[in-house]
Amino acid sequence: MSGASSQPGHRRPVWGRKKDMFYIVFLFLVVFLALTIDFVPLYPVELPSWATALHDYYRMNYNDPLYAKDPPFFRLYVFIEAIYSVPTCIWAIRGLIQDNNMVPVYLLVFATHLVTSTLVCFVEVLATKDWPKEDINKNLPGYVIFFAVASVLWVDMFSRVKTALKGKTKLS
Repeated sequence: MSGASSQPGHRRPVWGRKKDMFYIVFLFLVVFLALTIDFVPLYPVELPSWATALHDYYRMNYNDPLYAKDPPFFRLYVFIEAIYSVPTCIWAIRGLIQDNNMVPVYLLVFATHLVTSTLVCFVEVLATKDWPKEDINKNLPGYVIFFAVASVLWVDMFSRVKTALKGKTKLS
């Protein structure tokens, strides 16, 4: 998955690319939340309590119906997160830091997955009828923010890929 920087022989410093810095923080957060919340049910039960503290806090304080009801599609999303999303995030963080010109292609696919899967989760939580409204209302902002950031990522990566492809056709 290696690739050249945006201009041959020239890497732009990551500190000067504010959007990329924002994406690095977002991708790091995706990995962190996956490891500390989403994947915890997959870990051995012998883990010390500090290793599951964030997961336990989230379940107790947010009572997210997706975690409590554990629908089959959500288990599939966690599986996809483990084999695709987290490795892609780790690679993309490195790629963004190195100004790798292949990052927009990978993050466009990743953002498409995030937008669609988050939208499904949002609709499922919103449509949950047998759950306390206050718990639903506590969960919705997180889903909306995640969806919004994933949508911004999608639009930006689409724009970058489109611009790169237009540049290639002009050179041909």
